[in-house]
Order: sequence, then structure tokens, then C-alpha cells
Amino acid sequence: MQEKPPQSRPVPVYVAIARIVIVSGMSFTAAAAIFFFLGGVWQVGLPALGLALAFLALMLLVERSAA
Repeated sequence: MQEKPPQSRPVPVYVAIARIVIVSGMSFTAAAAIFFFLGGVWQVGLPALGLALAFLALMLLVERSAA
């Protein structure tokens, strides 16, 4: 006898919007960090990298709350 897979529920709108904003912010700040690191401007690259990591942490929080 096969078991039925658990039913999936739709993703709330606020989670979908949060995902879009977070991924966009994370990609923009990570790209800026790489750009500034290649240019040798570490004073701006490190905060940009920190923001990218903050967006990553925010994504983990949003995904955990949506589950």
C-alpha cells in the first residue's frame, strides 16, 4: 500500500514578495561587494558583503517562518 504525499499549501503573498526583495537585495549587494573588492576599495566592499550576508540570514528567517 502506498502512502499519499502530504498536501502542499499555497505560499502566502507576503512570503513571495519577501523572497523577491531579499534575493534582489542579496544579488545587488554581493555584486557590489565583488565589484569593490576587484577595484581594491575594501572599505566599501566589506559592508556590502555584510549586507549580502544579512539578506541571507533574512531569507533563512522568512523561509523558516513560512514552513
